[in-house]
Amino acid sequence: MPSATNARKSESPAGAQPFATDNVRGADALVRALAGGGAGAASMPSIDQAASAQDRKAIKKAGHLLKQAVEALDARRFKASEALFDEGLALLDNPPSLLWCYRLVAASKAANYEYVVNNYQRIRALVSTEDEMVVVDRAWIDCLTSAGFLHEALREAEALLARGTRYQASIMSATGVIHARLGNLQKAIAIQKSVLEKEPSHILARWNLAIQQLEAGELPEAFDNYEVRWDWPDFPSERRTFAIPRWQGEALAGKRVLVWREQGIGDEIRFASILPDLIATGARITFECAPKLAALFRISFPDIEVRPELGPDARKPKDYAGFDFEVPIGSLARHFRPTVAAMQAKSRPWLKRDGEIEQRLRADMNVAPHQPVIGLCWRSSNRNVQRNQQYVKAEFLAPLKLLGTTKFVCLQYDECREEVAAMREMGLPIYDFPAIDQMNDLVSASYLTGACDLVVTAGTATLELAAGLGVPTVLFGQSGSQIQLGTDGVPWHPATRFLPLDADDPIGVAKSVLFDWNAIAIWAGKASTSGRPTDWRLSYPGAA
Repeated sequence: MPSATNARKSESPAGAQPFATDNVRGADALVRALAGGGAGAASMPSIDQAASAQDRKAIKKAGHLLKQAVEALDARRFKASEALFDEGLALLDNPPSLLWCYRLVAASKAANYEYVVNNYQRIRALVSTEDEMVVVDRAWIDCLTSAGFLHEALREAEALLARGTRYQASIMSATGVIHARLGNLQKAIAIQKSVLEKEPSHILARWNLAIQQLEAGELPEAFDNYEVRWDWPDFPSERRTFAIPRWQGEALAGKRVLVWREQGIGDEIRFASILPDLIATGARITFECAPKLAALFRISFPDIEVRPELGPDARKPKDYAGFDFEVPIGSLARHFRPTVAAMQAKSRPWLKRDGEIEQRLRADMNVAPHQPVIGLCWRSSNRNVQRNQQYVKAEFLAPLKLLGTTKFVCLQYDECREEVAAMREMGLPIYDFPAIDQMNDLVSASYLTGACDLVVTAGTATLELAAGLGVPTVLFGQSGSQIQLGTDGVPWHPATRFLPLDADDPIGVAKSVLFDWNAIAIWAGKASTSGRPTDWRLSYPGAA
């Protein structure tokens, strides 16, 4: 990838991360500018002015599409926003530069790195105001950051700061993110705190501070700052409101508490590890979870009411009558496990196993008594340039075939037939169960995971499922994630070892597992909750 400076001279390379800024947002602002009125309109031609020679019907349609595009952007429907922008822009002969700024933001938020790379230079040449230039340059900085070109990203951010724009706080916060990615975590935290000293209400800086404090294990302050997620416009969960008080740590014996889901499936499973703490208070609990997790959670938490979350239009007031408190599930750790030590001390398996079904699945794989079974998951179904840095290609795990008579099972939960075929061609005898929909049938997925004696996985929902069941798990990824809480392990999980990825060594995960296999086998034998005797000597000469 060329340097950031060269990228301004020729269309080229890179990737991006979801774009977070506070200076381009809101369909109403765009519509005012396009209509020729409101803030900033003096320097921004309207659609009519920009396309006066065009068919009036086409102009009207373009305005309608572009308004929908920005509304989709505000609603975080980024791919839809991109498509609407493209359709609307295609109807205009000479779109105003503001529209191209919005289009670039939509691409950045959608993780459409190719668009950012190929259009950054062109759009930067079109912009007509300093504010627009800041938007465009921030998109490029975030692009560099996500692609891992951190020193170049930092130089670009510092150059943007030197220009003295009115968005200094947001840009400064972005430099903190870059320093955190570079491993300068304490410097990153200091930067976010310096922004907040000047602007205590700066939401993005507080959000970045929360994430960096989680990465450093600075609890409970990190959990307190994490509550700002509901004010951060790009937080990917519904902002639910209730006529019920938010629980803030009051006594709960005999009280009715509504716990509601947030974030992704893996996050929800991990946050559910705190439900036993809440149950112990004597509260009467209703948990609204993702529909596909309802059956799994009903099995695991029989003492509470588990019901699937309904869409906004299907919710009825009577469903929320009689509750004393409500709380998002991601806020429970703040009250029950406010320190790293508390997290480690109270971490226990929280999902229920079914040993009989696990044994049947092992029989389907012709597993002999005491024979080890290892589950493999190498990536998430949600991939982009930044997230891919946490994953490996399936074939890079093929060297694990050296683990003696070990059986391997595929725990990759999306379409992966070609990847499994490649692993087999390279000599890894991996079983898969195509009849099990591991993406949507989480109960069956939990049985398959529980049939394993060890799981080797990237940071996906498979990790959380294995951890919840108490299956010894080797997690690989980039060091310093927020679930590590400043440790070299995963305090949230009772039996997870962390293995840092080396970007320069594609088969580094397999090599590290093989070289450290004796220690891993001893640990797995002690950490397992399956009750099955496993002879790890079958996996490797000299293994425990």
